[in-house]
Amino acid sequence: MAAPLISVVIPCFNQGHFLAAAIRSVRPAERGPVEIIVVDDGSTDNTRNVAAQWPVIYRHQPNSGLASSRNLGLAESKGKFIVFLDADDMLAPGALQIGASALEAHPECAFATGRCVMMDASGRLQPTPEQPPLSRDAYSELLRHNYIWMPAMAMFRRNAVMELGGFNPGEHAAADYDLYLRVARFWPGHDHAAIVSYYRQHGANMSADASRMLRETLRVHGREWPHVIGDPVRLTAFKEGRQRWQEFYGTRLVEEIRRHVRAREWRAATRKAATLARYHPQGLRHHALKKIALWFTRHRAVRDPL
Repeated sequence: MAAPLISVVIPCFNQGHFLAAAIRSVRPAERGPVEIIVVDDGSTDNTRNVAAQWPVIYRHQPNSGLASSRNLGLAESKGKFIVFLDADDMLAPGALQIGASALEAHPECAFATGRCVMMDASGRLQPTPEQPPLSRDAYSELLRHNYIWMPAMAMFRRNAVMELGGFNPGEHAAADYDLYLRVARFWPGHDHAAIVSYYRQHGANMSADASRMLRETLRVHGREWPHVIGDPVRLTAFKEGRQRWQEFYGTRLVEEIRRHVRAREWRAATRKAATLARYHPQGLRHHALKKIALWFTRHRAVRDPL
């Protein structure tokens, strides 16, 4: 039987300087053909010229966002299996072979996930936190935390993603998490635990905006509430996940607010404090109490020197 076609969708917005490395990392699977679809999301850099140097399917659209770019690539794809590779990331050697083999060995699963390794802006690999094995219930695990750190860690059955309508164009920073939750709600996933991708960290990463990530992640997570009521295991996972997201991005947001205050950037500090108050009020109260305690300690030290 012929090996299935694998589609790799690479959305790109003004990241032509990374695009060649992403395309180069898509090595043909040993067991079958691969198509690469580059979606240019209204770039004003050299994205078009870089894509033209490679045997890829190139599509251009007015700037519409990451979810829309991925959906255009999904619509253009023909593969049985599909991987969404951001233009600033890379696949690891053997990634497509590993993912396709896992899905063929587990026909009940709609997606197979592995591991990633962090790299810096220049592509040098960096120490990466441990990514522990997953439980059998992929949906509950995703309610607790998004263990698919970046899209290229997962390979999907294209039909499953199509059946759910692809990525939600109303989401931006958390559109991938939204899709993972919806897929896992209907189908199981398989964790093969192999390294399949490299996750580039640079100043323009969307995940670096803690305010946006806190707001959008909690919105996506909150939409799962109707689907966990009545299931004690999933309800517990949902509550644990919400608290984890609040603490994770809330802590980062507090640090951003402190930097703005030190720089006397009052407008940015006020805006982000309002986000913290709405989405993680406990974190704002804790931060305020710490500031009050610190002020009291300093004031007392000045008033009552030894």
